[in-house]
Amino acid sequence: MLGEERSGGSVMDRMILVGVDGTSACHAAIRWAVLRAATLGSCVVLVHVVDDEWGMIGEQSISELHPSAYALVEKEAVYARSIDSAVTVSTRVLLGDPMVELGVASREVGLVVIGTHKTGFLHGRAFGSRSLQLAATAWCPVAVIPEGSTTERHGIVAGIDDSAAGRAAVRFAATEAHRVHEELVLLRAWTSSVHGSEAEDGAAEQRARDALETLGSESVALAHSAGIGVLVRTRTLRRPAAEALVDAGMSAELLVIGSSRRHGAQMAALGPVSHDVLLNIAGPTLVVHGDTKGRPEAELAGRTK
Repeated sequence: MLGEERSGGSVMDRMILVGVDGTSACHAAIRWAVLRAATLGSCVVLVHVVDDEWGMIGEQSISELHPSAYALVEKEAVYARSIDSAVTVSTRVLLGDPMVELGVASREVGLVVIGTHKTGFLHGRAFGSRSLQLAATAWCPVAVIPEGSTTERHGIVAGIDDSAAGRAAVRFAATEAHRVHEELVLLRAWTSSVHGSEAEDGAAEQRARDALETLGSESVALAHSAGIGVLVRTRTLRRPAAEALVDAGMSAELLVIGSSRRHGAQMAALGPVSHDVLLNIAGPTLVVHGDTKGRPEAELAGRTK
């Protein structure tokens, strides 16, 4: 086990797992995780997964066949400790399908962090389809950190909607804004797709505006209850949600998005908005689900790509 319960709180809630692969993108994730751990009193676990999706490597031979894996995590640990020597850094090497193993390991930590190379909107793959699977199936929040995202940033942004995942995003973002003493922006985006008579369209649009107003008021109240004293602003944009969130994430210290848990054959897929945001990621982005408890481990472990 990565963590265990102790008196005074859960050790696992203070653990940050970072998936490492030796790339410059993983360095961005390590740096972000260590700096966060330093302010939270957390420890960091660097995990490298030797890809053995087809089960061809035995547990006993991993150290013999892949000594470079152990050398890699130790090298990354040296880098992590150079960022802040006060943060406790440990390493692990796992065997199997990388995203499945990281997903299973997410049960034992409070946050998973992965790095990515930035790509353009819906062109190419941001950090691989299997990593999108991780963001969809992890038991805890997943932070995705683009390479080169160390520019000056301000504010916490949360995308809001009327769902359990949207409310979880507001709570997490409010707590984060309180922790870092930053403003919280709650972002609502909407588009109109009605094509009836002018009167029908006008009535439908007014209903949508009323619903957005109610959503905004409820979200502000929720944010204030989660982050006492946080300055909260709301923004309403009439444009596709993914585009609005990506633009907001370009300058935000952290963009928090909720993704409703999917089931059955679609369990390993994110919702369309979260999927598009991560494909065009513009800054540190955190995906949170409304339900992180009670999912059968067999269902998670059985989903591979």
